[in-house]
Amino acid sequence: MPVSCARWERLYNHALQSGNKEKALEFKEKLVECIVYSLWQLVRDKELREAAELMKYGREVSEKYNIPELKFHLDLIQEEINRIKEIYRRIGRGEKV
Repeated sequence: MPVSCARWERLYNHALQSGNKEKALEFKEKLVECIVYSLWQLVRDKELREAAELMKYGREVSEKYNIPELKFHLDLIQEEINRIKEIYRRIGRGEKV
């Protein structure tokens, strides 16, 4: 996966383990931003295969660390991906969009 947010996850994990709540919050925000902004960029560029990989990682992170705001953003992005895929299907069938 070309986009790597693993750095922020490592820093977040380290801050959690060391009990530094302030840094943990900062790194969690950076991790969420990295995933969400990177996904939106991939979707804008119509790089849906790469987006699928990052989406999978984002869902794993959301579940692993119980980050509901990340899940919320991922759901919004998934709606846009589904919309784009539907447009591609219609075009492929010769329908007007």
